[in-house]
Amino acid sequence: TVPPRPPALCPGCPHRAFFYNLRRWRRQAVFSGDIGCYSMGVLPPFETMDMLISMGASIGMAHGLKQAGAQEKVIAIIGDSTFFHAGLSPLASTVYNRGNIIVAVLDNRITAMTGGQQHPGTGITLQGEEGVRIEIAPVARALGVKHVWEVDAWDVKGINQTLKEAMAVEEGPAVVVVKGACVFTPYFRRRPVVAVDAGTCTACGTCFRVGCPAILKSEEVHPKTGKAKATIDPLLCTGCDVCLQVCPVGAIYGTGGGE
Repeated sequence: TVPPRPPALCPGCPHRAFFYNLRRWRRQAVFSGDIGCYSMGVLPPFETMDMLISMGASIGMAHGLKQAGAQEKVIAIIGDSTFFHAGLSPLASTVYNRGNIIVAVLDNRITAMTGGQQHPGTGITLQGEEGVRIEIAPVARALGVKHVWEVDAWDVKGINQTLKEAMAVEEGPAVVVVKGACVFTPYFRRRPVVAVDAGTCTACGTCFRVGCPAILKSEEVHPKTGKAKATIDPLLCTGCDVCLQVCPVGAIYGTGGGE
């Protein structure tokens, strides 16, 4: 029997901390998705995508929903390559019509899901030559967006704070650029793996909610709850340390070892 293997964000994926934080806003916001690796935000444990139609549709759908009278906040989730391909026009329209939405651009410096192609935000032409790298935040400002943030993709607290500030914007659109290179690009830097101190782990399950394939249920269980404690596969771990940041009891630690 082949065990089920649902699709998941790769270990070290720069989208993971964003979706972990986005879950906090599921009751206060509607999420408009787009086509890319981040489409997997629709799946457990994140479940943070209410609409997903076609490439580049996220911003237009979010703007349309808000213009139609939606009372909730609406967050459009789009990738960097899709933003350049089909996101500029709907963002301009949103600015022009004073649409009060949040646009989260997940910038992993590549067109990841469809084969790793370059795009205007990478600075490399399709012929592999050095070109002009177009930064997303200045483009958003040039289109008239007044509220623009850039945040490190692996900074869990930083992303949470940025989302709070963006959610508080009451007039016009806000753009949040979450910057972190895909693990399959030369820009990604592996760090020493992290591990779980089984004696400290309380089997609370918080680390499982980051949805990392490297985090597994161990054979050791908590004596009171009977729940499985966590363990981390060192062959899969990239040392991104998102799980370390979210562990409430400090049971996850950096090993300082090799890659």
